Amino acid sequence: MSNLSTSLRSRTARNIYFWIIAILFLFDVNSHADTYPKSVYLSFKACSIVLLFILTWLNNFVVVPKTIGKRRYALYIVSALALVLAFGALYVLIFKVMQHYYPGIEVYEVSILTSPVTTDWSAATFIQEVLSFAFGLLIWVVVFTMAWYMNEYWQKERQAEDAKKKQLETELRLLRNQLNPHFLFNTLNNIYGLALKKSDKAPDSILQLSSIMRYVLYDANAATMPYEKEKEVMNAYIDMELLRLQQKENVAFYINADDNYKLPPLLWLPILENTFKYATRVIADNYFIDYHFSIENDVLTIRSSNSYKEGADKQLNAGGLGLNNLRKRLSILYSGKYQLKEKKENGVYSIDLTISLV
Repeated sequence: MSNLSTSLRSRTARNIYFWIIAILFLFDVNSHADTYPKSVYLSFKACSIVLLFILTWLNNFVVVPKTIGKRRYALYIVSALALVLAFGALYVLIFKVMQHYYPGIEVYEVSILTSPVTTDWSAATFIQEVLSFAFGLLIWVVVFTMAWYMNEYWQKERQAEDAKKKQLETELRLLRNQLNPHFLFNTLNNIYGLALKKSDKAPDSILQLSSIMRYVLYDANAATMPYEKEKEVMNAYIDMELLRLQQKENVAFYINADDNYKLPPLLWLPILENTFKYATRVIADNYFIDYHFSIENDVLTIRSSNSYKEGADKQLNAGGLGLNNLRKRLSILYSGKYQLKEKKENGVYSIDLTISLV
């Protein structure tokens, strides 16, 4: 059905529709005329429409592509004038013959484009009649040239949009692929810390990691995922991080939405990673975490604040890969629709992200 719909809207289809309408219109014009047999009228109507069709075809598929299509505008003007003069002469010749053998037929009875034609074969009269017909044909050609130009313009626009879309899809795929090893690296560091302490929580941590990686590898390649699924993975990540923490009194997480929205997968992950990284890997005690994720009325908000120690970036060898990745994804997915603020001061590290999902 999709291919059929595309075919029915194609350039070829539009041309067919136009010529069917033109033919039906022409053959309906003065169909009541009965001075001569119907076959006589039909013959001259057929000649008129065939000449018009050939003129249009030569202009749109030969002259215009070889001139305007290659930015040779002066050549197009010369070629178009020569074309309409040649076809103007053909029209005048045909209608002079018609007037000679069938003087009761008027030009308007058999042609869409009309101009007075007589049986006078003198050079001056012939040239005048040709110029008169050529003027009408020139208007016809200009209209179809503009239609060709607009069609080419929109085609190039569509091609540019398609190319841009493919480029964005490629960039997003690369960013997601970059995110996965970064996330795995940080998580393995956490498990390594538990293993060094010979913690009984290490197996549970590995199990949580396995669940999250299954989602990252098999589900997160989709363009969007349901909020409920994202929430499930978010909670799994939080539970995994909490396994290694001794102090949990000052940590708070709020996750809620007023509908099961479709979201880009793992958009929240760099923020949540940073929250745990700065709050708990450098500061041994008296740390705090306040993480808020909500979606209301098509607006996604992530607000996170946590304890922060000066020099933590250097101590953690933090290169900012996660947040840089997030900014790139946001600029592609929600250009002009988001605000991301990051602040480090007075022992507090905070991130505030707002996205309009519509």
